[in-house]
Amino acid sequence: MTGPHGHVREGIPRSCGVLRYGRKSLPLPEGAFPRVDVLAAKSPHLPPSEEGHIGQRIARPVGALPLSRLVRRSDRVAVAISDVTRYSATEKILPFLLRETDTAGIPRDRVTLFVARGTHRAMTETEVREAVGPEIDSGIRVEQSDPDADLADMGTTSRGTRVLVSRRVMEHDRIVLTGTISFHYFAGYGGGRKALVPGCAGRETAHQTHFRIFRADGPGKHPMARPGMLAGNPVHEDIVEAVSMASPTFLVNTLLTPEKRIFDLVAGHWIKAHEEGCARYAKQFRVRIRKRYPLVIASAGGFPKDINLIQSHKAMDNAFLATEPGGALILLAECPDGFGSSHFFPWFRHKDPDTLERELRGNYQIYGQTALAVLTKARACRVILVSSLPPGGVEAMGMIPAADLPEAIDAAERVLGERPVPLLIPDAGYVLPDPPM
Repeated sequence: MTGPHGHVREGIPRSCGVLRYGRKSLPLPEGAFPRVDVLAAKSPHLPPSEEGHIGQRIARPVGALPLSRLVRRSDRVAVAISDVTRYSATEKILPFLLRETDTAGIPRDRVTLFVARGTHRAMTETEVREAVGPEIDSGIRVEQSDPDADLADMGTTSRGTRVLVSRRVMEHDRIVLTGTISFHYFAGYGGGRKALVPGCAGRETAHQTHFRIFRADGPGKHPMARPGMLAGNPVHEDIVEAVSMASPTFLVNTLLTPEKRIFDLVAGHWIKAHEEGCARYAKQFRVRIRKRYPLVIASAGGFPKDINLIQSHKAMDNAFLATEPGGALILLAECPDGFGSSHFFPWFRHKDPDTLERELRGNYQIYGQTALAVLTKARACRVILVSSLPPGGVEAMGMIPAADLPEAIDAAERVLGERPVPLLIPDAGYVLPDPPM
């Protein structure tokens, strides 16, 4: 089975299979299965020189002049960067961005990095230094966005979203967006516009843009709010309209391998460059499959893809697309930061997805939406979670806890009554299965 840039390798020997789990790797137990099928994207071609490739892309942007020609010496420049939940190779691209502002004659102390944490927790000082890299000591300023701090009211979108953005960001003359492109389970793709909204937006704005996942004409999720989809996606379109009110000047987004290496990069106009990057990413990581499997074993991809359950759910969502209804899905996600938000777990007091959705529509919270997505999958198949989360908490979410991979495989056998040939997805946080309709 092949897709444009991926494949399912069938009948791989039973000794194969190493899955990332946190900062380590776990092997598939020897002799667990006579054979396995493996879903993987083909390895991207890496540029001969990473630095040369970054410099070339930033010097020849998509749909825009180089940043050095878009800013003036007197400008104050805000650069939105990713938080700890998504590695974006910020430390690698930042020197090239600062070279552009240097060329324009902008002093380093007029450039501020804003950690676009959205509604996530604040990063520690150590995490910030690691994310920014050596340039943190070059005279630039570094701040973290706060969804509950002083916010500028930019207006209202046509869908009724009130656009509140960090006033500290908006006080700058120019805004540069950075990040990394990946599949997103209802916004279509990460990266691009999301660095500002919800990255540097108010909590109310984040809630309202996320709420667009629901159908307006009845219950259920909007059919276009799905991974790999931008056109017609109400979440994406609402965010784009919101971000356009702030008029970002430039964008740089990385495209990373599962090993966190840059295989490509886009720079330029914040919409055009992002769309081009999404197309390149999909060409690499969307993989066709001929069938769904009764048993899928997936890794979220290790840290930070599995830093918490909320982030790990994105891999669960991808792997679920390859799982037969009523089948079993084993997900390896360490979750060292726990669930990811104190507002997530309480939603599982609702044991039925329809009840949870009705409550959520009346009292929306972002992580209630993630809870609904988890519960919906847990009801459609048996999800067996290998993590560091408390077993009772895993069970309360409708999933089966397992301390390690052998225990998870045994649990799957009890659920299915057999050990069928499994589909192994080593990088479910990256690869999007494209199953038959």
